[in-house]
Amino acid sequence: MAEYLTRNPFPARGTAGTEEAVLPEVLLDWADRTPTALFPGVRDAGRQAEDYGRAFRDEAARHGALGCLYGAHGAGKTHAARHMMARINRLDQDAVQLYVRFHDDDFVAAYRRLMPQLSQSLLTDMIVRYLGTLAGDQAADVGIAADRGRVLSVLDIDPTRVFDLFDAHLIEAGRVLEAQAREIAAVTGDGRRFQRALSFLIRPEFSDAAYDWLCGRPIDLGTARALGVGDRIDDPQTCRYGLQLLATLVTRSGRPFVLVLDQCEKLLLDDGLPVPANLGLLQSLVEVVPRAGGMLVLAASEAGWQSMPQDLRQRIGPGAIHLLPLSPEEARLVLRVYLNAARPVPDEGIRPVTETGLRELLRHSGGNVRLLLQLAWASFEAAPDRAIDAEIVVAAAVRYRRAPDLTDLAMLVESRLLAAGLDAERVQGEGNATAFRLPGPQDPRIVIKLSEAVFFDDEVSNAAEMVAPGANMVSDTRTVYTVLLVTGYVSPPVLSALRRVLHTVLVADGSPAFSRELDELVERAAAVLAARDRPATDPTLLGEALRELRAYLEVLSSERRGESVALGRELVEAAGRLDPGQAPAPSGWPARRAELTRRIAGARAARAAADWDGFRKARRRAVREWRTQLTLVISTAVAAVLLLVLGLVLSTTSSAAMAAIGGAVVLAGAGIVPATRLSRSWVRRSTASLDSTTDLDQLGRELRPHARPRAADPVIRHAYACKEDPDKGYRALADAILVEPLTLVRQAIGRRLAMTARSPADCVDEVLRGLRERIPEVLLLLARRQHHTDPDRPPRTLRDLPPELRILVALANPGWLELAAGAPSRHPAEPVLAALGVLGPAHPLARAYRGGVAQLAPGEIPPNELRAAAHLLSPLERDGLGTYDWLPLVPEIDELYLYFEELLYHQEEIRSYRHES
Repeated sequence: MAEYLTRNPFPARGTAGTEEAVLPEVLLDWADRTPTALFPGVRDAGRQAEDYGRAFRDEAARHGALGCLYGAHGAGKTHAARHMMARINRLDQDAVQLYVRFHDDDFVAAYRRLMPQLSQSLLTDMIVRYLGTLAGDQAADVGIAADRGRVLSVLDIDPTRVFDLFDAHLIEAGRVLEAQAREIAAVTGDGRRFQRALSFLIRPEFSDAAYDWLCGRPIDLGTARALGVGDRIDDPQTCRYGLQLLATLVTRSGRPFVLVLDQCEKLLLDDGLPVPANLGLLQSLVEVVPRAGGMLVLAASEAGWQSMPQDLRQRIGPGAIHLLPLSPEEARLVLRVYLNAARPVPDEGIRPVTETGLRELLRHSGGNVRLLLQLAWASFEAAPDRAIDAEIVVAAAVRYRRAPDLTDLAMLVESRLLAAGLDAERVQGEGNATAFRLPGPQDPRIVIKLSEAVFFDDEVSNAAEMVAPGANMVSDTRTVYTVLLVTGYVSPPVLSALRRVLHTVLVADGSPAFSRELDELVERAAAVLAARDRPATDPTLLGEALRELRAYLEVLSSERRGESVALGRELVEAAGRLDPGQAPAPSGWPARRAELTRRIAGARAARAAADWDGFRKARRRAVREWRTQLTLVISTAVAAVLLLVLGLVLSTTSSAAMAAIGGAVVLAGAGIVPATRLSRSWVRRSTASLDSTTDLDQLGRELRPHARPRAADPVIRHAYACKEDPDKGYRALADAILVEPLTLVRQAIGRRLAMTARSPADCVDEVLRGLRERIPEVLLLLARRQHHTDPDRPPRTLRDLPPELRILVALANPGWLELAAGAPSRHPAEPVLAALGVLGPAHPLARAYRGGVAQLAPGEIPPNELRAAAHLLSPLERDGLGTYDWLPLVPEIDELYLYFEELLYHQEEIRSYRHES
């Protein structure tokens, strides 16, 4: 319930904006008071800022930085940029940070709002310090390197003493000004005007006029002539020069420089068309600002990012951060961060928001952060004293953009199709399932299916049902253009996966962009029906693509759950650090975790290399054996032929002829043995390159027509593992994995078996049989979500499994932990099952796994139990669950292993503190 919340925790405007000319202290106060959910895009942005700030401290290692935050409007780009600026300020309070939001494609207007953010006094101070830096360089040039440090240390205290050095002729002012002119000319095309303005800025009688000119303000003609700067800055190129000069001036004066350009799409596009001149301006800034040692951060919509030339996007490279729609776990994190800011005690849950309420928030917001928070605010206002469920969210969503429900979407699609003159047969499936078949229900050429919103925890089942052949999405006789329309929201990973399987996937979010995409879809449908446009892919391969989709999403689901657990613990620990009453002692665990992570990555790489080397050696042996048998067969055949010819030539001498013919017969008989071996060990494409698994996959696809499980060539056996139908050929695959000697091929067979429609409970016999034969790859059958069973009666076969196998069951079924609730024992797996919540969410290990090790009392769990659990999970110890790198659950297993290692480390630290005290 929400009775303990004294105020609405959510912001009415959604994500934070930022004012231009924000003072550092205001920025830090905003960061302390405003919740920020550290989902991946925000974390990456903060890491970029910290990397730049730390590198700037070391003059020898100093380098510039370049970043671009792009995504839909309301995705949190401005909030992330402000978060970056706050991180920089925490590292260096003297950093100069400028922010401007483009209102249109007028670069000059933006420049005139940007430059005045630097006060006249600060700009003057930086000019003097810049001269001091150049003076230090001059001292080093004419003396020794240490002279530069001495000069700079003196000037750091009082920058104006640089003029004393000039007056005393200890430093040649002329050489310093020449160096200044060269550096200004390197970043501007109008160096003389800018150098004059800078020189007059430090002269009190002309300082105001010089500052106004640099800011793009008008000054009277007489003053402009006296300064020698000419007319007011009013062209984009000169404005660009001014920003480039500013970057050089700030960094050379010893301060970090950050320039944030927001809503770049308004600069780069005019009514959707690129503005070439502004693209050129941006490209120049992207090159010069980082080269000068500054950090340039761009923020743009999807259209703005796409409008940037390819070479510009490549230059940004890893600095590009795509802020995608929120996944359910990320949405949960956002709500929890804001709720905890209003709670007297932080909590892991998101009450008063219910699970159904969360789903409706996602559906109506489309995963957009701003809309999600606005809807959460409106929902809380509508029900401050009770749970925020689906009904309340739907009512609150009326005032915001609303995604159509299935009925409205079906009517919209039907009206657009009919308006285009296309006959559309609506097919109603089970429940609310709706599809359109064009030109008719029999043998359609286009199938458009409508679906409810898809959330991440549904993806393996719901996404599969969307594209399953049994869901009327394909035809067995001809190529079909397949379309999926989803109301409101699709989890980003699922959307990416679906677009690899279907021709077109659209999210009906009620936006103008969706309306345009629907019009384009109708045009494409008309072209397909007119035979002018044919789909590029053949949906007869959809069954295979569906299996790959399921496998991919299983791995993705595990990775996301592992990240969610880690993020949850980080959030609780961060809240603890912000509480001045807690002040935890510094811990060496982060460094230890980083070391373990490096060791795990190294061990995995070594195992992968060993498996690959074993495969390549087996391939070379098969090729050698084949060539040996081929040589023997050819030699035997040639010898037999020669003897036969000799016998025929010597036909007048009957005894010699008979001996020669007899020898030929004997050799032919002897050649049967190598010929038989040759037929069994036949190697195709023996000279094909196998330098990587990519080469193996390519070769396997080419050799699929020859695939068989008992072939001597491991490439043929690997091709069989990738070809055999996991349902019709289930028994054959299960037998093949038991006799396969190569690890790499067994892994391929195991992955293929895991694509079967059989549930894990139906595969227990094969799993136990494989483990008895020491074939761990059969665990892939178990490391999957359980389906097709009555939820009120969990399969007994899974609950009766050994405890270490029930760990996989629990990890694969986080929403149905009763499946792993077997008889209690003293097995090392029991603490792991407890941490996963199998023994209940209130168990100490489960609380600490979700909320941080500080929630576990010292000595509450004996160290020997923790050590045994860590050994069982270890990716570094022989036969630890973490050594099975091919399991889709490995990310979560790693997180569990690191959790138990952290518990052990935490106990050791506590004992160490007690000993010292």
